[in-house]
Amino acid sequence: NMPFNIDAVEPTSGGGFSLLPDGDYDLVITKVEEKTSKKGYPMVNVTCEVQNNADFNGKKVFHNVTFLKDGEKGAGMSRHFLKCINQPYGAGEVDPQNWIGETFKAKISSRTYTKGDGNKATVNDIKEVSSSEGLAF
Repeated sequence: NMPFNIDAVEPTSGGGFSLLPDGDYDLVITKVEEKTSKKGYPMVNVTCEVQNNADFNGKKVFHNVTFLKDGEKGAGMSRHFLKCINQPYGAGEVDPQNWIGETFKAKISSRTYTKGDGNKATVNDIKEVSSSEGLAF
């Protein structure tokens, strides 16, 4: 075995993720994980990757889609998301596995929060979503 050199970069405080600058991005869904929100609603943790962007292709962004009961504040957001990724959005079954490979546009901004251990962390938040065709609904 031969020893070899590597270029080691300083780890970032964000656990190795570099944040995307605020702006509009084309995203593709690469992974979905079904969970339950703190309040007991069905929730899907969506892993997206940036595409069509020379500087940030392949960068991951995470997004939670929570399915609230009709009439609750924010209940329309999950339906809007489904619409944007070409999924059925009326009443009926939701199959997050079908989301993989779907694309959408997102407005992304950064948010800093205090973690349980008191340290601050900054994450990217998806603020607005629209369809890949750029149609606002």
